[in-house]
Order: sequence, then structure tokens, then C-alpha cells
Amino acid sequence: MLPDSVLGTVEARLDAEGHEAKRVLRAASIFGDRFSKLAVAALLGGATRVRETETWLDALAARELIAPASTPGWLIPTDYVFRHAIVREAAYAMLTEEDRTLGHKLAGEWLERSGHTDAMALAEHFRLGGEPARAVRWYRRAAEQAIEANDLASALARAEVGIACGATDEELGRLRLVEAEVSLWQQETALAAQRGTEAASLVRPGSPSWFRAIGQVVMAEGKLGHFDRVEAWAARAAEAVGALSARVMCLCEGATYLIFGGRYAAADKLIRMLDAVAGEKAGLEPQAAGLYQQVRAIRAQTRGDIGAALSGLTAALPAFEQAGDRRNACSVRANLGFLYGELGDFEVAESALRTALAAAQRMGLDDVETAALQNLGYVIAHLGQLEEAKQLEQRAAAAFHQQGDRRMEGVALMYLAQILLRSGDPAGAEREARAAVEALKVAPPLRAAAVAVLSRALLAQGRGEEALPAAREAFAQLEEAGSLEEGESLVRLAYAEALAAAGAAREAAEALAAAREQLLSRAAKISDPTFRERFLTCVPDNARTLALAATG
Repeated sequence: MLPDSVLGTVEARLDAEGHEAKRVLRAASIFGDRFSKLAVAALLGGATRVRETETWLDALAARELIAPASTPGWLIPTDYVFRHAIVREAAYAMLTEEDRTLGHKLAGEWLERSGHTDAMALAEHFRLGGEPARAVRWYRRAAEQAIEANDLASALARAEVGIACGATDEELGRLRLVEAEVSLWQQETALAAQRGTEAASLVRPGSPSWFRAIGQVVMAEGKLGHFDRVEAWAARAAEAVGALSARVMCLCEGATYLIFGGRYAAADKLIRMLDAVAGEKAGLEPQAAGLYQQVRAIRAQTRGDIGAALSGLTAALPAFEQAGDRRNACSVRANLGFLYGELGDFEVAESALRTALAAAQRMGLDDVETAALQNLGYVIAHLGQLEEAKQLEQRAAAAFHQQGDRRMEGVALMYLAQILLRSGDPAGAEREARAAVEALKVAPPLRAAAVAVLSRALLAQGRGEEALPAAREAFAQLEEAGSLEEGESLVRLAYAEALAAAGAAREAAEALAAAREQLLSRAAKISDPTFRERFLTCVPDNARTLALAATG
């Protein structure tokens, strides 16, 4: 806001232009810095005033108060701009409160009739024009546009104003959905679950918004470790019909988080449904196709098929890019970085994760940023960058703890324990491994690996009598599950090492032989020979398993 003295000087200049010129300028100022003759004429009396308005605009342009726009406008290429912002502000300040309100109302109505596509402009005109109920749907659309453009801060702000304007029913539900999506990406997990639940209760069941709302709830509850709720919401979505792509995306999220919770039977049931409706991808939107490829990749990884996991994520990435879904594309790049690490290509993994991290930071994707930090710490530890790796895992664990994501917090603590072991601090590794084991009670497929790390930390301190029971527990969890989300080689190797340290040479040799067989079986699923070789020789646990089995 300019000082009154400055505005007064400019207003005096405008007074000298005469009554009609001021009327035209005041009407133009309603639209902001840019306006058209048709827009101004609409406020001054309608179509009958177009010619007269054009005459006055030409005169004002000649006096250098306004100027033809240098680029074509949204409707016709005869837009004008105020030459100086101070002129527009002074003209706007000369409006009475009543005229200003009426002007915004008329501007909103004219833009609406004219098919204007700037939802935010329409929303603001109706709000300032004393028509908050008419502003609601435009704020909702403006919030959705911001989400599509990855402008999360603007999306949230627009949703909040729309709700303050008195949104109800379907419109309120869709605004709550925007809030849920933003909250999830910004790690406000509990709030995302709350807003998503409210959205699902307000929008029409079976509509795209309803499936999207349930998807947000599923992801939030999954991050919070509430897998009973995930399963219940996913079952509810599975029973509904309609909105093919939105339903597929919802079921994909449900299956993903059921996998993360170790509920493989329930996840596989959803995946079979997805195979039936999405396998041929007929009529499926690219974003839905990307999520379908992604969930199949995640399930393949839990079965030990890293090759299929890599292929699935590689197929998901262009689908998200085609959909313009930069957020999920960024997330996939981070996951690809993790898989490259699992395959032993730590240099490529580091590059991919640092790229994903930078992109997540640019877009304000706190969720993806923290996951990238976590995986980056794990990867660079294998490259000898132990101090930075430790700091990254500590940051990631703290962030996941703050958002209530016990599963991911537990993984970060498990990685931190492994880094401390590499750094020669087994006591610190034991501390972090115990914390990881506790956190990962919500995710049994990952807990086994954390227990194995604990066994190694105990063994490194010469406490073999404690290490062996822990190793047996981890191995029993693996046997019960059949496969793990990650860490299968770690669990088998830790078990063999603990047996050997306890003097059970025969059992250790048998465990190593079984570990070698399973490792080679997993490697055989990797079609690329280079990746297959790196998987066997560059991943430390894999290489040690083969070396010990060869000498056993």
C-alpha cells in the first residue's frame, strides 16, 4: 500500500482528466493491472457502451496513463495495462466501498459469462463483490489448479479461503480433499487422515473425488501404522463401482500400504482385482497406469524379484510424466535410486537420489524429500561417506517420528544402526537397532531385518549368547513370511554368523548353503547380466554370503 500523500498526488492528476475519464479508469482498476475494453464496458453499462469506452481508452493511452498490452489477452488481443501500478492503485482507491463491491460483483459475472478460465480471478471478484457463496466453487477450482501445478502452498491457501466463504456439501468435500492431499505431501499425516475422512463423507460415493479421498486416507493411515484401517478403507473402495481410473488409483494405494504392513494376502486380492480391470489399461488414465505399474513393482520386490521391481518402476515413470504428475514421478525416481542400491550400483543410486532430493525440495514435497534422505544415507554409507550418511539418517528418523510414520522411522533407525556398525560403534548400533525393532512392530516384513541388525550389533560386542536368539527370531520371521520387503540376505547371513560364533558349525554351514541357494535364485530373476553380477558381488551381504559359502 502506497502512502496517502503519494496516492493523493496521483489522484489529483486523475481529477484533471475529467469525470468520464475517471469513471473509465475506476472501472478498469477493478480488473487489476490488465483489462479489456469489453470488460470495462460491461461495468459501465454493457454492450451499448463499447464504442464510447474504446474512445476513452484510446484517449487515456494517448495521455500515457494506460497502454495496449504487449501480449494477446485471454479473449481478444485488445487488452490494456496500466502504465504504472500507482495509477491503478490510485484509481481503485477513488472508488466508494459500495461501488467497489458492485464493481467486483459485475466483473465476476461478466468473466463468468465470457468463459474466463482464471478461477482465482473469478473467486476473488465474487468474494470482494459480496457473493461468497458464488466464490466457493471458483476457490475450489483454483485450489485444484494449484495442486495440478504442484503449488502446494497456494492450493492450501485457496482451499482455506473457499471454506471460509461458507462451502458446504460436495464443494466442502472437494476442498477438504485438497487439504488432505497437501497435508500428506507436507508430512502432516494425522491431519491428512482427518481431512480425507471428512472429504469422503461429503462427496458422492463412487465419484472420482470419493475414491481420491479414500486414497488419501489409506496413505495417511498406512504411514501412521494403522493397517487395520487401511484394510477396511481399501475393502470399502473395492466394493464400490464407477470412475475406473480413480478407483484403480485408490486400490493401488490400498494394495501398496497393505504390502508395507505385511498383509500380503489382502494386498494380493486387490492386485488380482487390479489385474482384471487395469491389466489391459483400456481407457485407463496415465496416472492410474503408473500407479498400477508401481504397486506391481513393490509386490515384486517383496517376493525378491528385484528385476521385475526395476522394470515396473521404469514403466511407471513415463506414465506419471505423461500425466504431468511431477510429484509421483519424483517419488518413483527416489524409489529407483533405492533399487539401484539394492542392485549394488551405488554410484548411480546416489546420483538418482540426489536428483530426486533436489526436485522434492523445489516442489515442497516434504514426504518424498525425507524418503530420499533416508535412502541416500543408506546408499552413500556403502561408498564410505559414513559421517554424512549418519547425519542424513538422523534427520530422516526425526522427520518421520514427527509425522508419526513409525514404519519409515524404523527403517531410518535400522539404516542408522548399520552405519554405526560400519563406523566401529557397535554399542550405538545396538541402541538404534533396538529402537528400530520397537518402531517396526507395525511392519513385520521390515522388523525381521532390524532384528538381524541387532544380532550383528550384539555379536560385534562379543555377546554371542544374546546375538543367536535375536538371529533365530529374525530367521523365523523370514521363514514365516516366505520373503521380505528388504534385507533377506542380511537376515540369512546374520543367522549363519551367529550360529558359527556359537560353535554350531554344521548348522551354520547349512544356513549358509540355504542362503546361497536363495541368493542365486533371486539373482536369476535379474535379466540384465551386468546388474545380476553387481547384485552378487557389490552388495556386501550378498558377496559375503557367497564367499563364506564357498569356504564352508
